[in-house]
Amino acid sequence: MTSTAQEARASRNGARRTIFYTKKLPDGKEGEEKKYARTHQYLGEWKDNMWEGKGTLEKADGSRYVGEWKAGKRDGVGTLWHRHADGSLRKVYSGLWVDDMQQGRGTLNYKSGDVYIGDWVRGQRAGSGICTYADGGVYEGEWLDDKRHGFGVYDYKNGDHFEGHWMADLKEGKGVHFYYDKEKKAHTKRYDGEWVDDTPRCGAYTEMPPDPLAPLSMLPDPLPPNELVDANGVLSKRLSEVRAERAQLRAKRIALEERFTEEELEALQLAFRRVDVEDAGVITYKQLPSAFEHVGMAPTSEELAAVLSQLGKAAEPATELHFEHFAQAADMLSPVEE
Repeated sequence: MTSTAQEARASRNGARRTIFYTKKLPDGKEGEEKKYARTHQYLGEWKDNMWEGKGTLEKADGSRYVGEWKAGKRDGVGTLWHRHADGSLRKVYSGLWVDDMQQGRGTLNYKSGDVYIGDWVRGQRAGSGICTYADGGVYEGEWLDDKRHGFGVYDYKNGDHFEGHWMADLKEGKGVHFYYDKEKKAHTKRYDGEWVDDTPRCGAYTEMPPDPLAPLSMLPDPLPPNELVDANGVLSKRLSEVRAERAQLRAKRIALEERFTEEELEALQLAFRRVDVEDAGVITYKQLPSAFEHVGMAPTSEELAAVLSQLGKAAEPATELHFEHFAQAADMLSPVEE
């Protein structure tokens, strides 16, 4: 048999039986037979000696992936399982993968009991999604870099309800908090105002109108009267001061729909895709000027460095940027007045 024929027979392509991978254990006593331990096993399809197509990989620690592969990496639709000490399997993630990372739509079940259903970018929560927390709270809204970031709604276990803006997992910017009265079984009061680092900084606390479906909410429980002279003027001035103080920091906030029209967002997305030719979901700082050229912008290197600094990114050629970063940079370079 020729070497070419031998190589062809040894090459793994198409469907195969289970392939076991082992490692040699440390040498024992002299004369004993050499021992090996199984590290992982794969059953599925191959292409050019790499896992490609549909297949199942099980590792020595009991973790198991069942789904699609490309060039030896998880790519496509697939489910990851972890094994408990008692031998049972726990579903960890089910959804889309690209280049061995969660990318696209998927569901992750955290060990803590939290469950996230939504968008992923390079293994992190980014885009829109819903997270149900083990303590009973539920967040639905925007995410970036694995954190609540942008506009979102949070329902508390005690019945309270919040609608507003978030930044890096904390409430930041405009928001409304509705307070639930357990005895009256209704939201009876609300706070409208500005939030800073998860804390209400300045706003108005008012009563909610009675709820016809909650009879006890008809009973009066009024707030004390406001005796401040020119209350609206004082509130307006203080709100302006808080927004000015936090303006630079809040430039990182997603809230893209508030900053751009639908046509502008489409133009930004098209420009990003033209540069992201491999559809990886990221571009580099080196590619940033090219992306801006596609929307008719030509920021200087100094302007780009200043903007990235505010976004917490280094102005280095290999720095990776998601679409949200690109759009936020565009917003900061051509801000829209509130």
